Amino acid sequence: MRVKLTRRLALLFVSTVLSAWAVSCAEDAGVDTGYTPIDGGEEAAGGAAGAGGASGTGGGGGWPTSGLGSPCKLDADCTSKQCTDIGQSKPNKVCTESCKAGKPCANGGYCAWQPEKGYVCVPDTGSQCSQCAASADCKNVGDECVTSPLFDRFCGRDCSFDGICPSGFSCVSPSAYGPGGTPDGGAPEGGAPEGGVGEAGAQPDPHRVCVPDSGDSCPCSDKYAGQTRTCFQASGAFTCEGKETCNGSTGAWEGCSASSPKAETCDGADNDCDGVKDNGTDDALCAGEGPKPAHSSWVCDKSAGQCSVGTCDVGWARYPTNLPPSAGCACQVEPADQSPASNDTCASATPSGTVSDANTNALTLTGRLSSDTDEDWYRFETVDADNGAQNDYHIRIRFTAPAPSNDEFVFDVIRGSTCASTDAKHSELTEYDWCVDGAGTDSGGAAIGEGSCGPSTSRHCGPHDQSYLVRVHRKAGAVGSCSSYTLTVTAKGGDACDFSQATGTCDAQVNQQ
Repeated sequence: MRVKLTRRLALLFVSTVLSAWAVSCAEDAGVDTGYTPIDGGEEAAGGAAGAGGASGTGGGGGWPTSGLGSPCKLDADCTSKQCTDIGQSKPNKVCTESCKAGKPCANGGYCAWQPEKGYVCVPDTGSQCSQCAASADCKNVGDECVTSPLFDRFCGRDCSFDGICPSGFSCVSPSAYGPGGTPDGGAPEGGAPEGGVGEAGAQPDPHRVCVPDSGDSCPCSDKYAGQTRTCFQASGAFTCEGKETCNGSTGAWEGCSASSPKAETCDGADNDCDGVKDNGTDDALCAGEGPKPAHSSWVCDKSAGQCSVGTCDVGWARYPTNLPPSAGCACQVEPADQSPASNDTCASATPSGTVSDANTNALTLTGRLSSDTDEDWYRFETVDADNGAQNDYHIRIRFTAPAPSNDEFVFDVIRGSTCASTDAKHSELTEYDWCVDGAGTDSGGAAIGEGSCGPSTSRHCGPHDQSYLVRVHRKAGAVGSCSSYTLTVTAKGGDACDFSQATGTCDAQVNQQ
């Protein structure tokens, strides 16, 4: 069976459905239901009745379900003929009415600027004091994300039209309220815009928003439970900043995370909360590290946030490097390494004197290697004196310190005065001998050595005078220390001359004719 509805019944049916939908959406928006019509009951009631639904004036009102504040899609859906997009609220499009000077908006509503409609009455959706990062985070059109003097950010509702704000809030310019500003409160200068609506587009000056009377951030209540604000801990001239959270059930701000200001230390943090990390003298910042490092001072490495040993005093080095920082620069640098022409190369070898086989006097070469790459070069002369019928010339080089054993130092030998690379048999030595103070034969049976010699014998006596160059360095893989070493050099005496070593591993010995 087909049922044909009359036009009037159909309109009534649609209006009833829309009214029911409007009621639920208005409740979702959190709109106050204590409504009083702006222009009297006839216009509001007539509009509601004309739409075919329930009137907003019945039963005490509120934003009426078929009038101001009700959900809409088109201007034609509203008694005021204004269907306005009010922002991120739900519903985001509701019936509004142009604000009029001297006539407040309905209960629960306030004037806000809408670029397409000018100043219009919008429902209060509770956006005031909601936390935000940008104005787009605020629910209602005209709301602005403002920055408090404490750098908190929250939504402030538009009050430019009439200067009206909720209790406990003042209508001020955002720039006057924010950091560095002074809240000036009160109604906008010059009063409400003439006519109430203004031209659509850019909002006319003065532009103002609602902010707390305290000039601080928003108050704590159950409405703002869980929101945070800036808090402080002060000590002396310094104040530390943190965050505290609103306990909605007690209405109190709790749990301030700010630390108490304390003396600045070298740790990469702003301990005294003056806005600068690790500021102060190195001695003050590193006072907690203990006494001043030996032959140095403390330095705050601000990139790492920790104290380290500063520049060593002249004549001292920080070696070995595995020592704790408190040890400072405990390795004394030998004088030769302190001069611009150090003895770290063959060309700058330290002249160290002369040894002769005319006596048993020794030459001592003492030094210290103050880094992993440090090395010491020495130059000395040897004299083969005329001993008569035999030659006592016997060059001997030995480590006599460190004692009782040496597992750290080695030396290389160049027999001559010309700097050159040393071969394997003259490198990495701990002892060295070059001698003629004996008698023997070489592998071919030729007489060698000058244990007994003379002009009329088969062995003729020297001389074998020669310069020597010696390089002292650390043995590969040895654990470095700041221990000193001593090389002892003699030109007479020592172990018996081993002529089995005369060729191959030792320098060739040539008899002088």
